[in-house]
Amino acid sequence: MQKFNQQLEIFSFCSPQEFKSFLVSLINVYLSGYKGLEGYAYTDKGDVKRYLKWLYKKDPEAFFVASLKNKTVGFVSGCRYWHDRIYGEIGELHEIVVDKSFQGQGIGKALHETMLSFLFKYHRIIGLWVGEKNKKAIKFYQDSGFKIVGQVGKWFRMIKEK
Repeated sequence: MQKFNQQLEIFSFCSPQEFKSFLVSLINVYLSGYKGLEGYAYTDKGDVKRYLKWLYKKDPEAFFVASLKNKTVGFVSGCRYWHDRIYGEIGELHEIVVDKSFQGQGIGKALHETMLSFLFKYHRIIGLWVGEKNKKAIKFYQDSGFKIVGQVGKWFRMIKEK
């Protein structure tokens, strides 16, 4: 696979209207990115749309999109002020998704680093949940310093401290 070089743009939305104009492409990225992992994802387009709106509304400044040659290829969302029952107020990484045909090119890593940099401005601890059978994502997060600290059902709780 070819690396994206200088063509990748990561940006946040200027307004809710701009977010809405990207919804169809974000839904498509989400559905593509979760192919093979449907047990951890919404599969109905209406559910995906509602979920994406929730993610954006939770913290609009913590929603970043990756674009390659003006094509939406991924996104990351988080929350600067998330309450964790053990750690208190932390930064939370909710979602990183890269279109299946663009995975393995460093786009997810660029989105991940963008979100970590953003959230660490506010907190020294960042949390996330990941599906227990999503081995690729678990390794990705562990390689960036996250540690598994618990499990609820099919979800692992992971934490990274600054």
